[in-house]
Formats: sequence, C-alpha cells, structure tokens
Amino acid sequence: MSSLIVPFRRILAIAIASSSVLLVAPAAPAAEEVVFRYGIFRQRLAVSELTDFAETGEISPVLQRYLKRANSDPESVRETLTRPIEINHNVLDNALNNPGGDRMLDELGKMIQTPNDENNREALRTALIKATENDNRLTLLEVIQNYPTDEIHLDVKRAIKTYNRLAEYQGPIQQALDGAESLRRILKNQGVNLPNILK
Repeated sequence: MSSLIVPFRRILAIAIASSSVLLVAPAAPAAEEVVFRYGIFRQRLAVSELTDFAETGEISPVLQRYLKRANSDPESVRETLTRPIEINHNVLDNALNNPGGDRMLDELGKMIQTPNDENNREALRTALIKATENDNRLTLLEVIQNYPTDEIHLDVKRAIKTYNRLAEYQGPIQQALDGAESLRRILKNQGVNLPNILK
C-alpha cells in the first residue's frame, strides 16, 4: 500500500507543478497598437484607447484629432467598431480553412495587415476565429483586439465599408456558409472526393 502512495504523491506533485507553470505562461500575443490609414493620414493609437472609446464613448485627444482630420463622425466610427456580426464559430473555422477561405482572407488582408505586410492571411484567420469562439459573433473591435501581432495596420475607409457590407448581409452569408458545411458533410460521408474549396 505504501509503495502505491509514493508514486501517487509524485504524480500529484508533478501535476501541481505543471499547472503552476501553465498559470504563469505568457498569454498569446494580441495587438497593442493599431495604425490607422485614412487616405494620406496615418495615426498610431493604443488598442486600449480604441477599446475605451468603443465601450464608453470616452475619446482620447489623439483619437479626437485623428477623427477630426479624417472628417469622421465619432459616433459612426464607434457604432462600426461595436456592430456585431452573428456567425457560427465552427462554420467560420471550416470556411476559412480551405482555398476559398484563403482567397477571402487575402482580399481582407489588403485592408487589415501585419506591420511588415507578411502572413496577413494567418494573422487575420486567427483574429476572426478567436473573436467568435465564445459567442458565435464578432465585431471589428474584437478582430483588432485578437490580432496576433503587437501592431495592426488598418485601412479605415476600406475596412469600414467592407465590414458594414458584411454586417448588412450577415443572414445570407451565414446561410451560404451553413449550406456549404452541410454539403461538405454529406459528400464526405458518402465518400465523394471533395473539391479543394469544400475540404
């Protein structure tokens, strides 16, 4: 009996040590700054400032100056940042992990970019998936907050226009994604060799 207690205590000690290492492990990187591009204007802003503005309406002097220079209405910008798009996390994950999803991410990557304009597809895929994982919805603010680099570059004019269009057509988009997912499952279950866009 005592010979069983010693290994059990060792296993318990290892488990506790492992969990404490996990608790102090650094969190996955997330964007700390966003660089807005609006025509010829460029402005660097802390994501925390943008979050405060979106959630409370409190606007920092830097953001206020930028919005004034860009001739943008603060409330319209705030509404765009927090306007939710309902989309199933699992369906989105599948939709973004195939050649069709890659093409869409490449297009979106022209307006939301990494600092060195490399690996835009992977960074954006991560941000979109993480933004939907808890509630099957996303906002532009959540995409920015979950972007996996310290800095994110955003073409404001194009991003707002595209995001608002996606929000407007979210019902048909979700239906199309659901239909594609159902078709993919049916064909796969019947042993049909799927084209790359459905894999």
